[in-house]
Amino acid sequence: MHELYIAECILQTARKALSADLEPEEIEDLYVRAGRLDAVVPESLMFLFDAIKASHRMPHASLHIDEVEVRCCCERCQSEFTLDAPVFICPSCGSGDVRVLSGRGIFLERMTIHERASHEHTSCA
Repeated sequence: MHELYIAECILQTARKALSADLEPEEIEDLYVRAGRLDAVVPESLMFLFDAIKASHRMPHASLHIDEVEVRCCCERCQSEFTLDAPVFICPSCGSGDVRVLSGRGIFLERMTIHERASHEHTSCA
């Protein structure tokens, strides 16, 4: 169940990305891009994220996952294609000499922070 490790990494990365004047509790949304080659089960990742986010002081954070399809390019015939299964064979020429273009890696793309209410006071003296 590598989703628990991934959830931990996402939360730690978000915390490190915060500027010094922000608190983890202010994070509202985390947007992650996950390549399908990493075999992440989005439902499991979201469940585990929700289970541990409070221990990282991010009780209100929501996780949003964008799955990225696996796209490859054949080095022999230069054909580009999408993989549905981890079989790295070019459907055009049958070559196994393919390069992965996308669909690998897990990235924290962006996060939204709760906007603080202004506490400035003006004097009418």
